[in-house]
Amino acid sequence: MPTSIHSTALRLAALPAAAALFILTACGGGGGDSPAPVAPPVAASLTLTGSAATGAALGLAAVSIKCVGASGTGTTAADGTFNVAITGASLPCVLSVTGGTTTLRSVAEAGTGTNAVANITPLSELIVARLAGGDAAALFTTFDAAAQAKLTAAGLGDARSAITAALKGVIDLTGVDPIKAPLVAASGGKEGNALDKQLDALGAALKSAGTTLPDLAAAVVANDKAPAGAQTLLKPAAATCAGLRSGNYRALNPRAATLALAATRVTLDVKALTYTAAGTPAKALKDEGACQFSMDAGASRLYVAKSGLAVLAAPDARQVLRAIVLVPEQDVPLAAVEGNWNVMFYGHESQDIATSGVGTSVHTINAKGEVTAGADCLGLAACVPWIPRPAADNWVADANGGYANGEGARLFPFVGANGQVVWFGIEVDAAGTGLIAVASRQQALALPTVGQVDKFWDASMTFAGLTAPVDTQMTVKTVDTTAQSYTRERAVDARVDGFTINQPRNGLRYRAAGSSQTPTGVKRFGANLVMPLPGMGFTVNGSADGSDSFGISITQP
Repeated sequence: MPTSIHSTALRLAALPAAAALFILTACGGGGGDSPAPVAPPVAASLTLTGSAATGAALGLAAVSIKCVGASGTGTTAADGTFNVAITGASLPCVLSVTGGTTTLRSVAEAGTGTNAVANITPLSELIVARLAGGDAAALFTTFDAAAQAKLTAAGLGDARSAITAALKGVIDLTGVDPIKAPLVAASGGKEGNALDKQLDALGAALKSAGTTLPDLAAAVVANDKAPAGAQTLLKPAAATCAGLRSGNYRALNPRAATLALAATRVTLDVKALTYTAAGTPAKALKDEGACQFSMDAGASRLYVAKSGLAVLAAPDARQVLRAIVLVPEQDVPLAAVEGNWNVMFYGHESQDIATSGVGTSVHTINAKGEVTAGADCLGLAACVPWIPRPAADNWVADANGGYANGEGARLFPFVGANGQVVWFGIEVDAAGTGLIAVASRQQALALPTVGQVDKFWDASMTFAGLTAPVDTQMTVKTVDTTAQSYTRERAVDARVDGFTINQPRNGLRYRAAGSSQTPTGVKRFGANLVMPLPGMGFTVNGSADGSDSFGISITQP
């Protein structure tokens, strides 16, 4: 609601001269040595205008505004517009509008003006979330000196750029400031203007993707260096499986005869529910529940993680079941791959043995894609460093997608909605022998909580083929914070496994040989290394001694 203070001087200025003289005389203005009264200073007034909309106008909605020095309230008109004057206020300001169950925020940047425009929309909500580092509501609620310091022209420019990049392919905000640009919202049967139609398009994309505005805001904030995670979150999702989204994927198959076949592009269409490999007819997918889909009359099955990573269990030409890893295609800059990595790989070249096997290594990659350090590892033993070979090891952009190194290997980074980056590598030599690699950053894992229940599809690859994925449920039974270890029990047979986290390196779990027990007390299995991809619902594991056993687990929804 507009507020203002009119001084005595202003009131006098509006009166006829005779009336003014009468008032001055009555106040002692007719003579004598008494000084004339001094009018109080006129308090400054800041006026904020704009439109509140989600595509449709947010009419008759409550507007709250906090500025430096003062706050104010108002109500939008039926067309979503508002005009609030606040006495004693100065920029910057934060704004909030609530209409029904919808609450959105916006900002007016720091400055010296007495008028500011600040539209309040889902786009402004994303910008505020980016400025706040995650919590738009908290920035409005606190609005302390730290919050105010973020509301600069430069800060808003960075936030707009991040939002523009994240929404690429959905709406084009190039050169548009959604907070200040003219916004005419649809109302009363009238169409909105161009910016309002952008809001409609964003709303339609969120609905098709099964994604909420808060989820998108969190993804935008988490994906500061690579907007691909937020972009993937906006792709259309299957009605029964949020992880399965329309788009292009890379199907990584280390058993393929050539490198081109080992990294085939496939397209998924969740509306038609089809799977199409490059150069082949589309295949129908049948929903089997719990993010499992079958095709080829049930001979092949697709298991989808919440992140969009997936595994296809499909027979090869000899009808041997094989695992093909599906990685959503994303435009991820090499700079996002900078850091220290745990790498687990499986294939013929592992451990220099004649048959398939598991290998582990560590890599350090800089922002240019250059491998600056590396070492080969086996179990708990110290890793053996090797000297990077720039011509062979460094990654460069590949015209066919992803990245490639001098040895002909391909690398496909993937960014989750949580901002975590992982990468997958594939290599097939001239003889048709190859390997697949999975990499996750060397960052500390956290212990689970007692009673935590995890359901997943569990499969194991060997040279002889892939075991059909098994529906598995595990419950955490004990946690030892001192030893950084825990045990979990498998539902189907009450087998108990013990793990130590961040062994032998951060980001890995270690299961000692003989640490798995059945109800009869029989200890089973050799030593095992496990590498979860944080927040991805995708985990790989392998024998610590490098033997022929590579497991993949896909967490069920």
